[in-house]
Amino acid sequence: MTGIRFQSWEHFLYYVQNREGITPGAGWSNVSILSDADYLEADEWEGLRKMLSAADYEELAGKKHTIEVRSFRMPEESGRMIFYAVGEEDRDGGYLCGGYGIVDESDIEDKNNRFRPMPEESNREKDYYYIGTEQDYWETYPVLQTYLPEKILEYLASQVAILDSNYGADRDVQGGMGGFCAVIPKLDEAAKKACRQILEKHYIQESMYEYLDTVTVSGTEWVEALYLTNNDYGIILIYRKGVEA
Repeated sequence: MTGIRFQSWEHFLYYVQNREGITPGAGWSNVSILSDADYLEADEWEGLRKMLSAADYEELAGKKHTIEVRSFRMPEESGRMIFYAVGEEDRDGGYLCGGYGIVDESDIEDKNNRFRPMPEESNREKDYYYIGTEQDYWETYPVLQTYLPEKILEYLASQVAILDSNYGADRDVQGGMGGFCAVIPKLDEAAKKACRQILEKHYIQESMYEYLDTVTVSGTEWVEALYLTNNDYGIILIYRKGVEA
């Protein structure tokens, strides 16, 4: 299973609550205790096909292995909604998740059920990411958190929250007001090319930033640079030092 590794089961649940717009409640703090775990083969439950990426499901079915499926009745949902997660914990306490689902027991036709496979490897290998809203942030979080340290993630989250608050979460990020964050997570030739492309696309001179800050995390320097294209539109570039031309 390729999946996405979260720092812990609790970090994964925090992501789910934000990704799904679930208001955190007291019940969520107890799910680690209340959750059940089953070990299933691919053909034992149709839900696995919906929660795993096509590649992960085919691998599971081909090898005839079992996989851990955790489940619990969701708090604040009158006992009707059940949360499922497919994955495994590693020795360091991290949680490798292949996907999750939120299922209404009474919804036989799957109209209100939600299934979220984790991004496949082919979808993770992007040279840069445009993050303009909190929704963008949480949709991309599984990938971003594999590259960006927590301090940079927190900064990114704070900036898109400000943009949403000031300009609206439903705005046209590329063509409207406010702006977005452009995140370049790696330090290689493709990342350097991506940085040049972003600057050129938006007619930005690299030295014409409004502010630039460098943050060092675990020996790696990260740059946060704000560029204004007009009075109501800005682009925040976030990248590892050395990516710039």
